[in-house]
Amino acid sequence: MDKLYTGAGDKGYTSTLSQRRISKTDIIIELLGTLDELSAALGVCVVHISDDKLKKDINAIQIKLIEVMGEVAGGKTSVIDECPCALERMCDKYSKGFEGFTISGKNAASAYLSLARTIARRAERIAVKAGQLGRVKPQLLIWLNRLSDVIYAMSQYAAKDKTPPVKPGEYQTDIMSLSLAKEISLAVEQYAMTLGVRPVVAIVDAGANTVLLHASDDSYIASRKIASDKAYTAVALKMPTITALKESRGGALDGLGQGDGICLLGGGEPLIVEGRIIGAVGVSGGSAEQDTQLAHFAAEYLLRRQTV
Repeated sequence: MDKLYTGAGDKGYTSTLSQRRISKTDIIIELLGTLDELSAALGVCVVHISDDKLKKDINAIQIKLIEVMGEVAGGKTSVIDECPCALERMCDKYSKGFEGFTISGKNAASAYLSLARTIARRAERIAVKAGQLGRVKPQLLIWLNRLSDVIYAMSQYAAKDKTPPVKPGEYQTDIMSLSLAKEISLAVEQYAMTLGVRPVVAIVDAGANTVLLHASDDSYIASRKIASDKAYTAVALKMPTITALKESRGGALDGLGQGDGICLLGGGEPLIVEGRIIGAVGVSGGSAEQDTQLAHFAAEYLLRRQTV
């Protein structure tokens, strides 16, 4: 499969990590979607922030949101007693010199953070409803409440930044950096969560050197090598691995077999910036269709990122 959609339809139901088939109108799915929206909004914030300390803390929140979404979807507990305390310390750090409530929009970073804060508040309201039904734990509700406070403090902190705003395209890169690889991997893992997949994501540069190998919690050990081989194959052959598989059966790569790092399984995609391959991604952990879907999502994510 080389398309994002399956064409089979799901009749309005989806699976969670607990393997339950529930309606897409269920409050848990609404909460997961809102948390995903929040993480995406924070990603937009990072693009417009010049302060490295603030970027690092927002990235840490995005990573924690992945764990929180896993818990909401039926996975292991991610929010413990220390988690709200950690957010309180972060809030104190960014609210030093707080001069009172102000209107958002002092600069792009502050405005986007203020928008992210409203999404966090919405997620909290949905979580409260779910909590009243016994669907989420009380500690998670406390964490979400503190999170919106932190994001507000961050928006006020960012409002004081006089650095000229980042212009579209300035953050683009023509090499596969570790920070870019982390961003792509995070996006893939968040999307995989909606599919109920615990993936291993491998990202290599244009020379097939490993830049990042990320294994989700409880992922298959075997997936680490498979994902790496898929990434190597995609960049070495300059094509998606699913295409290479088809071409090995009577096409331009007829007779090409597996071995020496070549993996002819769906789930590997070249990563392209301005028409040039800067690396590749390999994904393993789901079905062949899911791995292909996730790898294609990564490639499309990078293309969309160039138009932000």
